[in-house]
Amino acid sequence: MPDVGLVPGVPQWRTTGTLTALQELVEVSEAVPAVVARKAGLSTTELHSLRHLVRGPLGPVEIGRLLGVTSAASSGVVDRLVSRGHAERRSHPDDGRRTEVVITDSGRTEVLAYMRPMFEALAELDASLDDREREVVERYLLGATAAMRNLMS
Repeated sequence: MPDVGLVPGVPQWRTTGTLTALQELVEVSEAVPAVVARKAGLSTTELHSLRHLVRGPLGPVEIGRLLGVTSAASSGVVDRLVSRGHAERRSHPDDGRRTEVVITDSGRTEVLAYMRPMFEALAELDASLDDREREVVERYLLGATAAMRNLMS
């Protein structure tokens, strides 16, 4: 029988396999960036910057906002990525007074080289689910994400 009431003030909390697995996923996902960054010889901030840049060009101020750091700190991160050849500064196509940061092939390769095995394993796991199972997993994960986002609002 599952343990009941292990979270003070939440008597309906039951320790279940899904909650235990979710907690483990959250803990492992917190550790992944530091491990990948160390293997790649990057800081976790540099790795997170590359992760954001994979989605498209960003201004240095936008990078700072996404990382939760000052403009000066963001500029330092961009300087280090540029010096390693992982990013480039370019004039913004619509406003030549602004600068945007673009990931290079080197930066993209750096991130994917370490992340590819995880992405392949996750794709294989996802492919093993039928549509009905995938729907249940998606509903559970979206609900867990919403519960966590509520803490941030």
